[in-house]
Amino acid sequence: MSELLSITRSNEDGAVVLALSGELDVITAPDLALELDELAAEACPRVLLELSGLSFVDSAGVSVLVKARHAAQATGRRLILRNATEQVHQVFSVLGLASWLGYEER
Repeated sequence: MSELLSITRSNEDGAVVLALSGELDVITAPDLALELDELAAEACPRVLLELSGLSFVDSAGVSVLVKARHAAQATGRRLILRNATEQVHQVFSVLGLASWLGYEER
């Protein structure tokens, strides 16, 4: 059973921060996709995804992040991942996405 995904929205230095905690999987990925679509509609120029509370990500979660990154690039916005847990970073590394997704450590 999937642990629920919690998404907390805040602002920081002109960016919208989405702090994720729990699991980003096939059940919860649509929640993040909806949140990211809303931010795209608001034309937020910079979105930070705080991943320090994310314990798991599967292919559905990765797909949402890849689509969001493509959409941001196409419209001149920035999507930045921050403080990924070791497990989450390892998934991105194995898939060859770690550098492309754009990490920021804090």
